[in-house]
Amino acid sequence: MSEPYPREGTPAPPRRSARWVRRWAVAMSAAWIVGILWIVMYYVDPDFPVLGEFGNWNLLIGFGLLLLGAVFGVFLLVALVMSARRRP
Repeated sequence: MSEPYPREGTPAPPRRSARWVRRWAVAMSAAWIVGILWIVMYYVDPDFPVLGEFGNWNLLIGFGLLLLGAVFGVFLLVALVMSARRRP
């Protein structure tokens, strides 16, 4: 007969992260990568067809994407802390 509770010395099985955690992490990473690439591409070739039309606004767009990634990171951190508090 199996025991209803695991033994004291038996480690608990590892918890799998939810899909939304991975999606927030991917969105955060993607925003950071695209923001950095946007700024680098502007400095490498300011006359690039799409980037040349925005002029110096490219810096604001790139830093805005970096800030968006930070906001995703804060949401992810808060959601993980809140979900950890609900578990017994």
